[in-house]
Amino acid sequence: MTLYDPMIGALREHWKANANAYPQCFELTKVALDDLNADRALLKKSIGLKPLAGGDFMMFHGAKIVIGDSNAMVSKDGTRVPLG
Repeated sequence: MTLYDPMIGALREHWKANANAYPQCFELTKVALDDLNADRALLKKSIGLKPLAGGDFMMFHGAKIVIGDSNAMVSKDGTRVPLG
């Protein structure tokens, strides 16, 4: 299972609570990042969109993704919000 839905939910809540400001980043494990990007690539391919390339793999709806030890959103103020 990928973290796409929990990430979208966390991002929307962050925007609501912070006047549309982006979080510092999403921190994902390497396994979670690989799963997320495989699903994103499959979706883009299946509906005929341009495939992910270069830096696209490390961005999620405008928020950067970093590899870490857990799956969390790091909010604007540095608070870690666990994902799923």
